[in-house]
Amino acid sequence: MLTPSSVRSINLPIATYKVENSYELAKHIQICSRDKISGRLDLSVPGNRGVMWSLFFRQGCLTWGAGELHPLRRWNRQLYQHSPQLAADSFQQKTERPPNWDYGSLLNQVKQGKMQQAKLAAIVGGNILELLFDIIQSVHLPRQHSELQLTYSKFPQDLIDSTLVSLQIDQAWQQAEKAWVVWQQAGLAGFSPNLAPVIWDNEGLRQQTSQLAYQNLTAMANGSWTLRDLAVKLRQPLVALTQSIMPYVNQGMMGLTHVGDISFYVKPVTGSLIAYIEDSRFDSETMGRILAPAGYRFINIRDSIQALPMLLEYKPDLIFLDLLMPVANGYEVCAQIRRISAFKNTPVIIITSNDGIVDRVRAKIVGSSGFLAKPIEQQKVLSVLQQYLSVSPLSA
Repeated sequence: MLTPSSVRSINLPIATYKVENSYELAKHIQICSRDKISGRLDLSVPGNRGVMWSLFFRQGCLTWGAGELHPLRRWNRQLYQHSPQLAADSFQQKTERPPNWDYGSLLNQVKQGKMQQAKLAAIVGGNILELLFDIIQSVHLPRQHSELQLTYSKFPQDLIDSTLVSLQIDQAWQQAEKAWVVWQQAGLAGFSPNLAPVIWDNEGLRQQTSQLAYQNLTAMANGSWTLRDLAVKLRQPLVALTQSIMPYVNQGMMGLTHVGDISFYVKPVTGSLIAYIEDSRFDSETMGRILAPAGYRFINIRDSIQALPMLLEYKPDLIFLDLLMPVANGYEVCAQIRRISAFKNTPVIIITSNDGIVDRVRAKIVGSSGFLAKPIEQQKVLSVLQQYLSVSPLSA
């Protein structure tokens, strides 16, 4: 989520490793720094579908990090601390999305002199440190499977835009490990800071606390705010805040529960429906952020095996199709789409990093209407839509 479009992988795995402990993971991180790697490290938990965390490197320095859990909450926390005028009004769900809110827009503000580079670095750095903490905690927690899977993917340096944010991985890793040690020593190792406190026994809590403490607890412990959210909102240290409510948790008067991410309200659109068959959540969300403001409806299909049934159900006006996917690649899926009479005239645009003549010829053979080279950028995507759709987005 919120992955800069300029930082991308060509989705060609160089190596996959099994990581059993934080020491082994730290060794892989150090190799990226020592060898000045430009690439992406994906970490996944066996038994869970998809990548859980991704770390992006340029010349051995961290430029970005992304995670499946609470990407919007995490980003909003950093904005709330370092640029509160850009933060959403609430950490709760169904709030209105503020303007100039994503990474790319902040990067443009820095380039235009509207935001200090140090402020953007603080926002991105805070985002990365939270992710590193979650990764370290995951390695330490007991799991049904004893290993994390780490996959390294390389991308050509000439495809990486110059970035204004670059963190020394050794320093960032040491900070995250220090935070984890403090969390452990506080007796909180078994609890994630991404959990939300909630009151289970109102009457018992009222009897055990002062009126002021009870009012404060009922105001914040409503199941909508994670421990991290509350620490930022109340401007309190995370460990101290969590320790203050743990006695009530241990007595069963309060609990810590899972909570969903922020869900921004988006004005419904009635334009042409665009489908994107892509297993990468990051690329899919980038596409969605381009299409929605332009007035297009959008669906993402992450499983290539389920692509045809979903296409038949939704009948999109245009299909974007990633070339490199597990199980069935873009050529195979495109050929299957063209065998269905309902999609005989539907534009199918193959998206890939391999923009070579052989790939273009093969795409034509399987019935592709066009070819779009990564990275996914607004101008390129909208140009394709204008070329292949004869109607404006809001007239469909």
